[in-house]
Amino acid sequence: MSTFWSISRGVSRATGDAARASGQAQRAQSQVAELEARCDRAMLVCEALWTLMRDRLGIPEEELVQRVNDIDLSDGTLDGKVRKPNAHVCPQCNRTIAKRFPKCIYCGQPVVHDPFA
Repeated sequence: MSTFWSISRGVSRATGDAARASGQAQRAQSQVAELEARCDRAMLVCEALWTLMRDRLGIPEEELVQRVNDIDLSDGTLDGKVRKPNAHVCPQCNRTIAKRFPKCIYCGQPVVHDPFA
């Protein structure tokens, strides 16, 4: 009889675990859908801003591409990501370091911090 109850408890526990996992998966899918919608809206706004700049100010697409690359490279890596707000790039070794350090932790170069950042 005790074997039956232990199997029954195990099945009940597994059913509960499966239900929790299913709920977590549904929440994750909902969060992904929300992030996709936000990303789509951001892309739409960026496209609108770009076309306004191009059409009204005459800025060539090459200049936009160059600016995107410059901003992307501001952390020393062309990786499609924006620089971390609490980081600097060492002017000597081009490595990313935290703003709290007055010198590069890799090469010792003093780092001048922008007082308006």
